[in-house]
Amino acid sequence: MEPIVPLAQFELEPSIDDLFWKEKMLRFINECDSVSTLKETASLLTKLATTRQAVIRGLVKDIKLFNHVTVDPNDLTNPQVGSDQNI
Repeated sequence: MEPIVPLAQFELEPSIDDLFWKEKMLRFINECDSVSTLKETASLLTKLATTRQAVIRGLVKDIKLFNHVTVDPNDLTNPQVGSDQNI
């Protein structure tokens, strides 16, 4: 049986580009006065998050296959809607 490790062990940090994109999106959301635009943005961000989660799960499978390490399943769960987790 493979050892179970936390995803944090892999020292995953956002790139500078990702940090700038995050700031740009937060500013856009905070300055937006249109509910329909906010709904559209939320929908697109949900699609993006789902795609990235699928990529992460695929990479975790590869880690298990090639490195014989299992990532803690709790690290792969999606946050609850309305949770106060830092994003």
